[in-house]
Amino acid sequence: MATGGEFVEGWLVAQVLGEGAYGEVRLLVHSRTGACVALKAVSAGEDGAREAALHRALRHANVLRCLGERRHDRFHYLFLEYAQGGELFDRIEPDVGMPPRRARRYWRQLADGLLYLHQRGVAHRDIKPENLLLDQDDNIKISDFGMATLFR
Repeated sequence: MATGGEFVEGWLVAQVLGEGAYGEVRLLVHSRTGACVALKAVSAGEDGAREAALHRALRHANVLRCLGERRHDRFHYLFLEYAQGGELFDRIEPDVGMPPRRARRYWRQLADGLLYLHQRGVAHRDIKPENLLLDQDDNIKISDFGMATLFR
């Protein structure tokens, strides 16, 4: 999947948003409307299918929304809400932190999102600032359900 090429009709791969052990997340931009979505490639094996199914079922203001998926060759491609504010990690100043008021706001949003997940029997198991994204209104979006599991 080359940057600058068309992935799905009308959608261009603009840039890499993040990389990790799982693969990478890229930004797709619609050529006509300018709308943006994130595209996460995960292995099409059992773990990738589990992550895709789990993420598709989640709907909460503080959980990154899965808009759809497509399976091709060895990969599951997850089309995700684009969190243009980036990672919470980038908002934390080394040896300083952040203003208490902002930290409390993020904490409340994280707690709301985790309560939602836990009420549905989902344990994220990888909560860290890199997996907490921010939308255009500076709201927390819990992301990356690759380590998540279901419990009773």
